[in-house]
Amino acid sequence: MTGSIFDPQQHPIVGASVNLTSSATGAVRHTVTNASGLYEIPGLQPGSYELRVTAPDFGTSAQPLQLEVAQRLAVDIRLQVESRKEAVEVSSVPEAIHTTEASVGEVIEPTSVQNLPLNGRMLIDLVLTVPGAHVSHGAQTGNMNPLYWRPGQRSAVSVGGSRPNGNYFLLDGTTNTDPTFNTQNLSPSPDAVQEFKVQTGSYSAEMGGAGGGQINIVTRGGSNQYHGTVYEFLRNGFMDASSFNDMGNNHMVQNDFGASFGGPIAHNRTFFFVNYEGFRHAMADTMIDTVPTPQEIAGDFSQAGLNGAPVHIFDPANGRAEFQYNGNFDVIDPTRINHAAQLFLQTYIPQPNAMPGMTMPCGSAMMGIPAPGSGADCNNYMDVRNELQVNDQGTVRIDQVFANGDSLVGRYSLSAESGFTPGEMPPGGVGSLLPGFGSFNDNYSQQGNISWNKTLGSTRVNTAAITFSRLAMHRFNENAYTNDIVSQLGIQGIGFGGTGAFGAPFFNVQGYSPMGDNYSATPMKSWDTIGEARDTFSWQKGRHSLKFGASYRRFIWPMWGFFQNRGYYQFTNGYTTDNGTNDGTGSALATFLLGLPAVKQRQAGIPQMQLRQWYADGFVQDSFRITRSTTVEMGLRYEYMDPLVDISYTNTNLVFNNGLGGAPSVFIGGQNGYPRGLRYPNTRNLAPRFGFSQALPSGLVFHSAFGIFFTPVDMNTWCNQRHNVPYVFPETQQSDSFTPPPTLYASQLDFGQAMLGQTTVSFTGMDPHAPSQYIEQWSGSLEKSLGSRTSVEIGYLGSHGVHLQRAHLINNAPPGAGPIGPRRPFHYLDFVSATTLPANVTYVPPTTGCPNGATLCTPVSTINLLEDTAQSWYDAGYVNVRRRYSGGFTFLANYTWSK
Repeated sequence: MTGSIFDPQQHPIVGASVNLTSSATGAVRHTVTNASGLYEIPGLQPGSYELRVTAPDFGTSAQPLQLEVAQRLAVDIRLQVESRKEAVEVSSVPEAIHTTEASVGEVIEPTSVQNLPLNGRMLIDLVLTVPGAHVSHGAQTGNMNPLYWRPGQRSAVSVGGSRPNGNYFLLDGTTNTDPTFNTQNLSPSPDAVQEFKVQTGSYSAEMGGAGGGQINIVTRGGSNQYHGTVYEFLRNGFMDASSFNDMGNNHMVQNDFGASFGGPIAHNRTFFFVNYEGFRHAMADTMIDTVPTPQEIAGDFSQAGLNGAPVHIFDPANGRAEFQYNGNFDVIDPTRINHAAQLFLQTYIPQPNAMPGMTMPCGSAMMGIPAPGSGADCNNYMDVRNELQVNDQGTVRIDQVFANGDSLVGRYSLSAESGFTPGEMPPGGVGSLLPGFGSFNDNYSQQGNISWNKTLGSTRVNTAAITFSRLAMHRFNENAYTNDIVSQLGIQGIGFGGTGAFGAPFFNVQGYSPMGDNYSATPMKSWDTIGEARDTFSWQKGRHSLKFGASYRRFIWPMWGFFQNRGYYQFTNGYTTDNGTNDGTGSALATFLLGLPAVKQRQAGIPQMQLRQWYADGFVQDSFRITRSTTVEMGLRYEYMDPLVDISYTNTNLVFNNGLGGAPSVFIGGQNGYPRGLRYPNTRNLAPRFGFSQALPSGLVFHSAFGIFFTPVDMNTWCNQRHNVPYVFPETQQSDSFTPPPTLYASQLDFGQAMLGQTTVSFTGMDPHAPSQYIEQWSGSLEKSLGSRTSVEIGYLGSHGVHLQRAHLINNAPPGAGPIGPRRPFHYLDFVSATTLPANVTYVPPTTGCPNGATLCTPVSTINLLEDTAQSWYDAGYVNVRRRYSGGFTFLANYTWSK
């Protein structure tokens, strides 16, 4: 709260008494105007207030106010001389425009939060009502990426042109951002939320931690009146129309229920609020898949084509002669069939059950893409399986108001989320839609917060807060703990991780539905914890409203997650074609039965980490009210983020001999003078902020601003570094599409012992000298008051992203004939000198020796380098019309044009 008090001649009134009283709790904040007639009351909770102003020889002004989250509300009052009027009782509210702040953003007020319909009660959906916000995709979507599949939670919103992991979430003014993917740690029930604000850009130096949107949520507190809610929302498929794939037993039942209650413990002093919400969701999913026929599993492809025609298959080990057995063409000799492949198909893949005309026509594979060999068995299996989701969450909050104006708030929130997905395919995951290969997700998030607002006289306020947050995640397959399919099949060299990693290999057979368990971050366990302390000091000095602040965070993240620990295999028709070309012959399933994958991958080892990080920031902000109509905001923010450190020293990275583009070498974090956190820290993260607001005649206000905003890389980047040699062997074997190498006939689906120097590995690295990512942002807008509660704003927002991260595959082979390996730029990865290998790692030097005189090296295939070399541009114009709630009516309408 800020403003000026003046007399009818526009002269400032010095020493006027200003009292602000909370309508909910009766708490009173008191201050007096300074020599410039200015007053300020910082550190307030959002809500309804009465502003009462008195001064000797002048009348009294009383005015109702509505203060919003993260708002700097300016109210200027002209007092009448007492002889003319004893008191002035003002019943109107201030105009709904921002006269002293230049940030771009919008508040979602309590009526909208609690009453707008939300499918699944997802609060984040209301962010989409703000100008410049739209649905995006990536690791934050919750239902789009298996690494972060949280039932009932999602965060993938692009705000102001930023990436979806460029947003920062706050809950009651403290960090609610989980740094794994820069997503929200806990999404409270709408009934537990007072309101929230989305700042899309040009915010003050007080805000930081990301360069996208600042999503600031404030929970509800108790008041002097008892209030509560009890609700149940039921959604089912009773009124739904049947879909094309309806099998007669499709159903959906969704129950969203809960209750809240709040009120006084001690009148005008102590208040409480509690909330619970439960969510139950069950939906039948119709699955349409392509599975092999019993004849094909037996090796008989003589009737596998369209209309019973044969699929011609040819033997790559016999001069590409057409397969025949007992005089029957296109039948594989049973002695040539790989036992593990056939056993898997016979035991775990269902037989066709779809009658003619029930599914899409033959001749097309999944997603309508034609594929050789799909023939009569396309889209030949149908079933219905239930997708399940169970969420429970709650919040408890206690508010204490002291007689001297101090206040203390304590809150604890928790959320338990669990779900079962019967099958996963991109974009929902990387698994199979077939029965028996579903995934479970169990997650538990919690946050506790204590904040203390201390008044230090009439011009100074200090706010201190301590927050503890934790997110525990567990993702595992349907076969975990019970069914060791890898051992049953007898495939060698895969199946790492113990009972929790039990399950099937993943077989991607061209023309057929993928088969096997999810291979990406499954299983995965993670327990990340954040402890935060922050302090903000506000001081009004003359026409300057000063604010200083700092925060410190400690991040603890033990986790393990597997990729391809049970093996990943890809089969095409290429090896069984007639001429070794795409001539329309051959079958990927026949190639599978021969045990000849075009690509096979595994990760040998246990990718377990103990990660730690600390973060600190500080800021200074000055809102200089030059005149009653002109405000200039100036601020400077500093942020330091220590690179994430594995305290067990098992993360590795690359260093380049001649900068990016030179030959890469592997180093182990903390060895030989290289950074423990794999990257050298950036210490020059200074972010200036400037804003300007000018009140114009006829209820107009002009805003403009510029700022720099740093956006940290999400912590999953460091997680990738634990999947590298020498601690984990991510092995890829790949040949050309039509000629299997001699070694493949011998190994087929098996892998040998992982040995450094002999095993061909892939590697994920990042530039150790990468600069910090940041956003340059600028904005301008014109805002017009259309009355006390309605306003319209026309604005422009632009940004330039600098040093943004991108993935660069630096070891891809250029197009050409012959095997892929010899055409790659780098054939070996060497290790920096004096590298100490783990005791359990076997090193056998390559027969050709190591390049560049290195003493340690290993063959390499793919190298995925995460570079901070990308950039972005964003330009947007928007129109926003808003009416604050009054008389049972509120609306927020906007249009954004952007590129």
